Amino acid sequence: MRINVELNPAKSGQFSEVFLCREVNGEQKKVKLNIAHFHSLYDFAKETSSLGFDFFLIAAIVYGTDDLLAREFYSYNGWTREIDIEFPVNNIDDWQPAISSLKETLDFLTGDVWNITFRKLEVATLYLPKKRRWKSKIPKYNYSHIEFVSLFSGGLDSLIGTINELNNLQDDKVGLLVSHFDPAYNGPKNDQNLILKEFQQSFVNKYKHIRATVGLSQRYSDGNKIIRDGNQRSRSILFIGIAAYLLNKVPSLDTILIPENGTISLNHPLTKSRSSSLSTRTTHPYFLKKLQESARLANLNIKLSNPFNTDTKGKMVVECNSEDVLQRTYPLSVSCGKRGHKRYWQNRYAKQCGICMPCIYRRAALHKKGWDNDVYGNDFLTIKNIEEAKPDVRALFDYLGTPMSLVDIKRNLLVNGSIEISDLNAYAELVHNSRAEILNWIRDKGNQELKEILKIQ
Repeated sequence: MRINVELNPAKSGQFSEVFLCREVNGEQKKVKLNIAHFHSLYDFAKETSSLGFDFFLIAAIVYGTDDLLAREFYSYNGWTREIDIEFPVNNIDDWQPAISSLKETLDFLTGDVWNITFRKLEVATLYLPKKRRWKSKIPKYNYSHIEFVSLFSGGLDSLIGTINELNNLQDDKVGLLVSHFDPAYNGPKNDQNLILKEFQQSFVNKYKHIRATVGLSQRYSDGNKIIRDGNQRSRSILFIGIAAYLLNKVPSLDTILIPENGTISLNHPLTKSRSSSLSTRTTHPYFLKKLQESARLANLNIKLSNPFNTDTKGKMVVECNSEDVLQRTYPLSVSCGKRGHKRYWQNRYAKQCGICMPCIYRRAALHKKGWDNDVYGNDFLTIKNIEEAKPDVRALFDYLGTPMSLVDIKRNLLVNGSIEISDLNAYAELVHNSRAEILNWIRDKGNQELKEILKIQ
Protein backbone atom coordinates (compact mmCIF):
# COMPACT_ATOMS: atom_id res chain seq x y z
CA MET A 1 0.00 0.00 0.00
CA ARG A 2 1.45 3.32 -1.12
CA ILE A 3 1.02 6.23 1.29
CA ASN A 4 1.73 9.74 0.04
CA VAL A 5 2.38 12.51 2.54
CA GLU A 6 0.96 15.93 1.68
CA LEU A 7 1.79 19.08 3.63
CA ASN A 8 0.21 22.52 3.34
CA PRO A 9 1.69 25.82 4.56
CA ALA A 10 1.04 26.61 8.22
CA LYS A 11 -1.52 29.11 9.43
CA SER A 12 -0.99 31.43 12.38
CA GLY A 13 -0.85 29.50 15.64
CA GLN A 14 -1.19 26.11 13.94
CA PHE A 15 1.01 23.34 12.66
CA SER A 16 1.02 22.66 8.93
CA GLU A 17 -1.85 20.52 7.66
CA VAL A 18 -0.50 16.99 7.16
CA PHE A 19 -2.48 14.53 5.04
CA LEU A 20 -1.89 10.82 4.51
CA CYS A 21 -3.09 9.94 1.02
CA ARG A 22 -3.72 6.59 -0.63
CA GLU A 23 -5.42 5.29 -3.75
CA VAL A 24 -8.60 3.20 -3.45
CA ASN A 25 -10.19 1.84 -6.64
CA GLY A 26 -8.49 4.52 -8.71
CA GLU A 27 -9.63 7.30 -6.36
CA GLN A 28 -7.35 9.32 -4.08
CA LYS A 29 -8.47 9.28 -0.46
CA LYS A 30 -6.79 11.34 2.21
CA VAL A 31 -7.07 11.77 5.95
CA LYS A 32 -5.63 14.52 8.09
CA LEU A 33 -2.91 13.69 10.59
CA ASN A 34 -3.57 16.21 13.33
CA ILE A 35 -0.54 17.62 15.10
CA ALA A 36 -2.43 19.88 17.47
CA HIS A 37 -1.41 22.22 20.28
CA PHE A 38 2.08 22.23 18.78
CA HIS A 39 2.85 25.43 20.66
CA SER A 40 3.53 23.32 23.79
CA LEU A 41 6.47 21.71 21.97
CA TYR A 42 7.53 24.83 20.09
CA ASP A 43 7.64 26.93 23.28
CA PHE A 44 10.40 24.59 24.41
CA ALA A 45 12.23 23.79 21.17
CA LYS A 46 11.68 27.06 19.27
CA GLU A 47 12.55 25.53 15.88
CA THR A 48 11.33 23.18 13.17
CA SER A 49 14.51 22.52 11.19
CA SER A 50 16.70 20.20 13.26
CA LEU A 51 17.31 16.48 12.91
CA GLY A 52 15.31 16.09 16.11
CA PHE A 53 12.31 17.76 14.49
CA ASP A 54 12.74 15.59 11.40
CA PHE A 55 12.58 12.51 13.61
CA PHE A 56 9.45 13.79 15.35
CA LEU A 57 7.75 14.30 11.98
CA ILE A 58 8.84 10.87 10.73
CA ALA A 59 7.57 9.22 13.93
CA ALA A 60 4.22 11.06 13.73
CA ILE A 61 3.74 9.90 10.12
CA VAL A 62 4.65 6.32 11.06
CA TYR A 63 2.14 6.40 13.91
CA GLY A 64 -0.62 7.79 11.71
CA THR A 65 0.07 5.33 8.89
CA ASP A 66 0.10 2.37 11.27
CA ASP A 67 -3.30 3.43 12.65
CA LEU A 68 -4.78 4.17 9.22
CA LEU A 69 -4.16 0.80 7.58
CA ALA A 70 -6.39 -1.68 9.40
CA ARG A 71 -4.89 -5.15 9.07
CA GLU A 72 -8.35 -6.57 8.50
CA PHE A 73 -8.31 -4.98 5.05
CA TYR A 74 -4.67 -4.27 4.16
CA SER A 75 -2.64 -7.29 5.30
CA TYR A 76 -1.80 -10.10 2.91
CA ASN A 77 -1.67 -12.86 5.53
CA GLY A 78 -3.99 -11.62 8.27
CA TRP A 79 -1.29 -9.51 9.89
CA THR A 80 1.59 -8.27 7.72
CA ARG A 81 1.11 -5.19 5.57
CA GLU A 82 3.42 -3.85 2.87
CA ILE A 83 3.77 -0.09 3.24
CA ASP A 84 5.54 2.22 0.78
CA ILE A 85 6.14 5.73 2.04
CA GLU A 86 8.35 8.77 1.43
CA PHE A 87 9.15 10.87 4.48
CA PRO A 88 9.58 14.65 4.05
CA VAL A 89 12.61 15.92 6.02
CA ASN A 90 14.71 19.05 6.30
CA ASN A 91 18.05 17.28 6.48
CA ILE A 92 17.79 14.76 3.66
CA ASP A 93 21.54 14.19 3.29
CA ASP A 94 21.71 13.07 6.93
CA TRP A 95 18.77 10.70 6.66
CA GLN A 96 19.75 8.91 3.45
CA PRO A 97 22.38 6.67 5.12
CA ALA A 98 19.79 5.58 7.70
CA ILE A 99 17.22 4.20 5.21
CA SER A 100 18.11 0.53 5.54
CA SER A 101 18.42 0.60 9.34
CA LEU A 102 15.21 2.56 9.83
CA LYS A 103 13.34 0.18 7.55
CA GLU A 104 14.51 -2.78 9.65
CA THR A 105 13.49 -0.89 12.79
CA LEU A 106 9.95 -0.31 11.54
CA ASP A 107 9.64 -3.85 10.16
CA PHE A 108 10.46 -5.27 13.57
CA LEU A 109 8.32 -2.79 15.52
CA THR A 110 5.04 -3.23 13.66
CA GLY A 111 5.53 -6.66 12.06
CA ASP A 112 5.14 -5.24 8.54
CA VAL A 113 7.26 -4.70 5.44
CA TRP A 114 8.16 -1.01 5.16
CA ASN A 115 9.68 0.42 1.99
CA ILE A 116 10.90 3.90 2.85
CA THR A 117 12.57 6.82 1.09
CA PHE A 118 13.12 10.47 1.94
CA ARG A 119 12.40 13.69 0.11
CA LYS A 120 13.32 17.28 0.81
CA LEU A 121 10.65 19.02 2.86
CA GLU A 122 8.92 21.29 0.38
CA VAL A 123 7.03 23.51 2.86
CA ALA A 124 9.29 26.23 4.21
CA THR A 125 7.29 26.94 7.38
CA LEU A 126 5.58 24.13 9.26
CA TYR A 127 4.55 26.20 12.26
CA LEU A 128 3.68 29.88 12.66
CA PRO A 129 3.53 31.10 16.26
CA LYS A 130 0.71 33.47 17.09
CA LYS A 131 1.85 37.06 16.77
CA ARG A 132 -0.20 38.19 19.73
CA ARG A 133 0.06 36.04 22.80
CA TRP A 134 0.17 36.90 26.46
CA LYS A 135 3.76 36.60 27.63
CA SER A 136 2.54 35.24 30.96
CA LYS A 137 1.13 32.21 29.11
CA ILE A 138 4.43 31.35 27.43
CA PRO A 139 6.39 29.03 29.74
CA LYS A 140 10.01 29.76 30.49
CA TYR A 141 12.62 27.01 30.64
CA ASN A 142 16.06 26.98 32.17
CA TYR A 143 17.62 24.29 29.99
CA SER A 144 20.76 24.03 32.11
CA HIS A 145 18.63 22.91 35.09
CA ILE A 146 17.09 19.94 33.28
CA GLU A 147 18.66 16.79 34.72
CA PHE A 148 16.78 14.09 32.78
CA VAL A 149 14.25 13.54 30.00
CA SER A 150 11.84 10.66 30.49
CA LEU A 151 8.80 9.25 28.72
CA PHE A 152 5.69 9.55 30.89
CA SER A 153 2.73 7.49 29.71
CA GLY A 154 0.50 7.22 32.77
CA GLY A 155 1.34 3.54 33.26
CA LEU A 156 2.82 2.00 36.39
CA ASP A 157 6.31 1.56 34.92
CA SER A 158 6.71 5.14 33.78
CA LEU A 159 5.31 6.23 37.15
CA ILE A 160 7.98 4.28 39.03
CA GLY A 161 10.73 5.47 36.71
CA THR A 162 9.66 9.07 37.14
CA ILE A 163 9.41 8.81 40.93
CA ASN A 164 12.91 7.33 41.12
CA GLU A 165 14.39 10.12 39.02
CA LEU A 166 12.51 12.99 40.69
CA ASN A 167 13.32 11.72 44.16
CA ASN A 168 17.05 11.80 43.35
CA LEU A 169 17.14 15.37 42.02
CA GLN A 170 19.25 18.04 43.63
CA ASP A 171 17.43 21.16 44.82
CA ASP A 172 18.05 23.29 41.73
CA LYS A 173 17.41 20.56 39.12
CA VAL A 174 14.25 19.48 37.32
CA GLY A 175 13.13 16.60 35.15
CA LEU A 176 11.37 16.86 31.80
CA LEU A 177 8.42 14.47 31.44
CA VAL A 178 7.28 13.79 27.88
CA SER A 179 3.80 12.50 27.01
CA HIS A 180 1.57 11.84 24.02
CA PHE A 181 -2.20 12.21 23.60
CA ASP A 182 -4.34 10.85 20.78
CA PRO A 183 -8.00 11.96 21.07
CA ALA A 184 -9.10 8.60 19.63
CA TYR A 185 -7.53 6.84 22.63
CA ASN A 186 -8.11 9.37 25.39
CA GLY A 187 -7.61 7.24 28.52
CA PRO A 188 -3.86 7.87 28.99
CA LYS A 189 -4.32 11.66 29.11
CA ASN A 190 -6.53 11.41 32.18
CA ASP A 191 -4.11 8.95 33.81
CA GLN A 192 -1.25 11.39 33.26
CA ASN A 193 -3.25 14.33 34.64
CA LEU A 194 -4.27 12.50 37.80
CA ILE A 195 -0.69 11.48 38.54
CA LEU A 196 0.67 14.94 37.80
CA LYS A 197 -1.88 16.47 40.16
CA GLU A 198 -0.45 14.31 42.94
CA PHE A 199 3.10 15.15 41.84
CA GLN A 200 2.29 18.82 42.41
CA GLN A 201 2.22 17.99 46.12
CA SER A 202 5.02 15.42 46.23
CA PHE A 203 7.56 17.03 43.88
CA VAL A 204 6.99 20.78 44.02
CA ASN A 205 8.84 22.60 41.23
CA LYS A 206 10.81 19.45 40.40
CA TYR A 207 9.51 18.73 36.91
CA LYS A 208 8.25 20.16 33.64
CA HIS A 209 5.66 18.28 31.63
CA ILE A 210 5.18 18.60 27.87
CA ARG A 211 2.52 16.66 25.99
CA ALA A 212 2.13 16.35 22.24
CA THR A 213 -1.25 15.78 20.60
CA VAL A 214 -0.94 13.59 17.50
CA GLY A 215 -3.65 11.47 15.90
CA LEU A 216 -5.72 10.86 12.80
CA SER A 217 -8.98 12.64 12.07
CA GLN A 218 -12.09 10.53 12.48
CA ARG A 219 -12.98 10.79 8.79
CA TYR A 220 -11.44 11.02 5.35
CA SER A 221 -11.63 14.38 3.63
CA ASP A 222 -14.63 13.06 1.63
CA GLY A 223 -16.57 12.53 4.86
CA ASN A 224 -16.33 8.74 5.08
CA LYS A 225 -15.33 7.34 8.46
CA ILE A 226 -11.92 5.70 8.75
CA ILE A 227 -11.48 2.22 10.25
CA ARG A 228 -8.46 2.21 12.55
CA ASP A 229 -6.07 -0.64 13.11
CA GLY A 230 -5.97 0.23 16.81
CA ASN A 231 -2.91 -1.80 17.80
CA GLN A 232 -0.80 1.31 18.58
CA ARG A 233 2.44 -0.64 18.26
CA SER A 234 4.12 2.41 16.79
CA ARG A 235 3.18 4.64 19.75
CA SER A 236 6.58 3.98 21.29
CA ILE A 237 8.48 5.47 18.35
CA LEU A 238 6.22 8.53 18.45
CA PHE A 239 6.94 8.94 22.18
CA ILE A 240 10.66 8.74 21.46
CA GLY A 241 10.32 11.12 18.51
CA ILE A 242 8.69 13.75 20.71
CA ALA A 243 11.43 13.39 23.31
CA ALA A 244 14.19 13.53 20.66
CA TYR A 245 12.81 16.81 19.31
CA LEU A 246 12.76 18.39 22.78
CA LEU A 247 16.10 16.89 23.84
CA ASN A 248 17.77 18.71 20.98
CA LYS A 249 17.33 21.93 23.00
CA VAL A 250 19.10 20.61 26.11
CA PRO A 251 22.83 20.80 25.34
CA SER A 252 23.96 18.92 28.45
CA LEU A 253 21.80 15.83 27.82
CA ASP A 254 21.64 13.17 25.15
CA THR A 255 19.70 10.37 26.90
CA ILE A 256 16.00 9.54 26.67
CA LEU A 257 14.75 7.38 29.55
CA ILE A 258 12.20 4.74 28.51
CA PRO A 259 10.92 3.16 31.75
CA GLU A 260 9.46 -0.29 31.00
CA ASN A 261 9.77 -3.53 32.93
CA GLY A 262 11.98 -6.02 31.15
CA THR A 263 9.30 -8.70 31.04
CA ILE A 264 6.98 -6.63 28.87
CA SER A 265 9.90 -5.39 26.77
CA LEU A 266 10.98 -8.92 25.91
CA ASN A 267 7.37 -10.12 25.69
CA HIS A 268 8.20 -13.80 25.86
CA PRO A 269 5.43 -15.56 23.87
CA LEU A 270 2.80 -17.43 25.90
CA THR A 271 2.52 -20.08 23.18
CA LYS A 272 4.32 -20.85 19.92
CA SER A 273 1.35 -19.48 17.98
CA ARG A 274 1.79 -16.09 19.67
CA SER A 275 5.43 -15.61 18.71
CA SER A 276 6.79 -13.41 15.94
CA SER A 277 4.40 -10.68 14.72
CA LEU A 278 1.73 -11.54 17.27
CA SER A 279 4.06 -10.52 20.10
CA THR A 280 4.35 -6.77 20.62
CA ARG A 281 7.82 -5.22 20.46
CA THR A 282 7.26 -1.61 21.46
CA THR A 283 10.28 -1.47 23.81
CA HIS A 284 12.03 -4.69 22.83
CA PRO A 285 15.84 -4.47 23.21
CA TYR A 286 16.31 -5.17 19.49
CA PHE A 287 13.90 -2.39 18.52
CA LEU A 288 15.74 0.09 20.75
CA LYS A 289 19.08 -1.14 19.39
CA LYS A 290 17.99 -0.69 15.75
CA LEU A 291 16.43 2.69 16.45
CA GLN A 292 19.64 3.77 18.17
CA GLU A 293 21.59 2.62 15.12
CA SER A 294 19.24 4.56 12.81
CA ALA A 295 19.74 7.71 14.85
CA ARG A 296 23.51 7.31 14.76
CA LEU A 297 23.55 6.87 10.99
CA ALA A 298 21.46 10.04 10.66
CA ASN A 299 23.79 11.99 12.98
CA LEU A 300 20.97 12.40 15.50
CA ASN A 301 22.63 12.64 18.91
CA ILE A 302 20.36 10.64 21.21
CA LYS A 303 20.84 7.66 23.50
CA LEU A 304 17.94 5.37 24.36
CA SER A 305 17.97 3.87 27.84
CA ASN A 306 15.54 1.54 29.59
CA PRO A 307 16.76 1.50 33.22
CA PHE A 308 14.57 -1.56 33.96
CA ASN A 309 15.45 -3.76 31.00
CA THR A 310 16.34 -6.75 33.21
CA ASP A 311 13.85 -6.06 36.03
CA THR A 312 10.46 -7.66 36.61
CA LYS A 313 7.57 -5.36 37.38
CA GLY A 314 7.55 -6.69 40.94
CA LYS A 315 11.20 -5.77 41.40
CA MET A 316 10.42 -2.27 40.17
CA VAL A 317 7.59 -1.91 42.68
CA VAL A 318 9.62 -3.24 45.60
CA GLU A 319 12.72 -1.17 44.84
CA CYS A 320 10.99 2.16 44.08
CA ASN A 321 12.92 4.75 46.09
CA SER A 322 9.84 6.54 47.44
CA GLU A 323 7.33 4.06 48.81
CA ASP A 324 5.05 6.81 50.15
CA VAL A 325 4.65 8.55 46.79
CA LEU A 326 4.20 5.26 44.93
CA GLN A 327 1.54 4.07 47.38
CA ARG A 328 -0.43 7.28 46.80
CA THR A 329 -0.09 7.28 43.04
CA TYR A 330 -0.09 3.67 41.80
CA PRO A 331 -3.95 3.48 41.91
CA LEU A 332 -3.99 6.42 39.46
CA SER A 333 -1.88 4.57 36.90
CA VAL A 334 -3.23 2.17 34.28
CA SER A 335 -1.35 -0.79 32.81
CA CYS A 336 -4.16 -2.45 30.82
CA GLY A 337 -3.63 -3.24 27.15
CA LYS A 338 -7.37 -3.60 26.46
CA ARG A 339 -8.97 -0.81 28.45
CA GLY A 340 -11.33 0.19 25.63
CA HIS A 341 -12.84 -3.28 25.14
CA LYS A 342 -15.43 -3.54 27.92
CA ARG A 343 -17.99 -5.77 26.25
CA TYR A 344 -17.15 -8.81 28.36
CA TRP A 345 -16.17 -7.02 31.56
CA GLN A 346 -18.13 -7.98 34.64
CA ASN A 347 -17.37 -4.60 36.19
CA ARG A 348 -17.59 -1.94 33.50
CA TYR A 349 -16.75 0.85 35.93
CA ALA A 350 -13.22 -0.47 36.23
CA LYS A 351 -10.32 1.16 34.37
CA GLN A 352 -8.48 -2.07 33.60
CA CYS A 353 -9.64 -5.42 32.21
CA GLY A 354 -7.78 -7.61 34.71
CA ILE A 355 -7.07 -10.50 32.33
CA CYS A 356 -4.63 -9.17 29.71
CA MET A 357 -0.95 -9.85 30.32
CA PRO A 358 -0.11 -6.26 31.37
CA CYS A 359 -2.88 -6.48 34.00
CA ILE A 360 -1.62 -9.87 35.22
CA TYR A 361 1.95 -8.62 35.54
CA ARG A 362 0.67 -5.53 37.35
CA ARG A 363 -1.39 -7.46 39.88
CA ALA A 364 1.41 -9.94 40.59
CA ALA A 365 3.86 -7.06 41.04
CA LEU A 366 1.63 -5.06 43.39
CA HIS A 367 0.96 -8.21 45.41
CA LYS A 368 4.61 -8.25 46.44
CA LYS A 369 3.86 -5.11 48.49
CA GLY A 370 0.35 -6.18 49.54
CA TRP A 371 -1.12 -3.54 47.21
CA ASP A 372 -3.15 -5.74 44.86
CA ASN A 373 -6.39 -3.97 45.76
CA ASP A 374 -7.47 -2.29 42.49
CA VAL A 375 -10.86 -2.97 40.92
CA TYR A 376 -10.67 -4.76 37.54
CA GLY A 377 -13.16 -5.52 34.83
CA ASN A 378 -12.70 -9.25 35.45
CA ASP A 379 -11.01 -10.97 38.37
CA PHE A 380 -8.53 -13.51 37.06
CA LEU A 381 -8.22 -15.10 40.49
CA THR A 382 -11.86 -16.28 40.47
CA ILE A 383 -11.69 -18.27 37.21
CA LYS A 384 -12.97 -21.81 37.77
CA ASN A 385 -13.26 -23.34 34.29
CA ILE A 386 -10.58 -23.20 31.62
CA GLU A 387 -13.10 -23.94 28.84
CA GLU A 388 -15.00 -20.75 29.65
CA ALA A 389 -11.89 -18.57 29.75
CA LYS A 390 -11.03 -16.10 26.99
CA PRO A 391 -8.30 -17.12 24.48
CA ASP A 392 -5.65 -14.89 26.11
CA VAL A 393 -6.35 -16.48 29.49
CA ARG A 394 -6.17 -20.00 28.06
CA ALA A 395 -2.82 -19.09 26.52
CA LEU A 396 -1.64 -17.90 29.93
CA PHE A 397 -2.78 -21.19 31.49
CA ASP A 398 -0.77 -23.04 28.87
CA TYR A 399 2.26 -20.84 29.57
CA LEU A 400 2.13 -21.19 33.36
CA GLY A 401 1.22 -24.87 33.30
CA THR A 402 4.07 -25.89 30.99
CA PRO A 403 7.36 -26.71 32.76
CA MET A 404 10.00 -24.43 31.30
CA SER A 405 13.73 -24.65 31.91
CA LEU A 406 16.15 -21.78 31.40
CA VAL A 407 17.27 -23.52 28.19
CA ASP A 408 13.66 -23.54 26.94
CA ILE A 409 13.28 -19.84 27.77
CA LYS A 410 16.51 -18.96 25.96
CA ARG A 411 15.35 -20.81 22.86
CA ASN A 412 11.99 -19.02 22.92
CA LEU A 413 13.63 -15.62 23.31
CA LEU A 414 15.87 -16.22 20.31
CA VAL A 415 12.89 -17.29 18.18
CA ASN A 416 10.76 -14.35 19.27
CA GLY A 417 13.29 -11.64 18.43
CA SER A 418 16.96 -10.85 18.05
CA ILE A 419 18.71 -11.01 21.41
CA GLU A 420 22.37 -10.34 22.07
CA ILE A 421 23.98 -13.61 23.16
CA SER A 422 25.77 -11.76 25.96
CA ASP A 423 22.37 -10.74 27.40
CA LEU A 424 20.64 -14.10 26.99
CA ASN A 425 21.31 -15.45 30.48
CA ALA A 426 20.05 -12.28 32.17
CA TYR A 427 16.91 -12.19 30.05
CA ALA A 428 16.18 -15.88 30.67
CA GLU A 429 16.46 -15.28 34.42
CA LEU A 430 14.10 -12.33 34.01
CA VAL A 431 11.43 -14.46 32.33
CA HIS A 432 11.88 -17.17 34.97
CA ASN A 433 11.43 -14.60 37.76
CA SER A 434 8.36 -13.04 36.15
CA ARG A 435 6.72 -16.47 35.90
CA ALA A 436 7.50 -17.02 39.57
CA GLU A 437 5.87 -13.69 40.50
CA ILE A 438 2.62 -14.69 38.80
CA LEU A 439 2.60 -18.19 40.27
CA ASN A 440 3.28 -16.88 43.78
CA TRP A 441 0.42 -14.39 43.42
CA ILE A 442 -1.97 -17.16 42.34
CA ARG A 443 -0.70 -19.44 45.12
CA ASP A 444 -1.42 -16.74 47.72
CA LYS A 445 -4.72 -15.37 46.41
CA GLY A 446 -6.21 -17.65 43.74
CA ASN A 447 -9.24 -19.88 44.28
CA GLN A 448 -8.85 -23.63 44.59
CA GLU A 449 -10.13 -24.36 41.08
CA LEU A 450 -7.54 -22.02 39.56
CA LYS A 451 -4.76 -23.65 41.55
CA GLU A 452 -5.91 -27.09 40.42
CA ILE A 453 -5.90 -26.01 36.76
CA LEU A 454 -2.28 -24.89 37.14
CA LYS A 455 -1.33 -27.75 39.50
CA ILE A 456 -0.24 -25.30 42.19
CA GLN A 457 0.16 -26.72 45.69
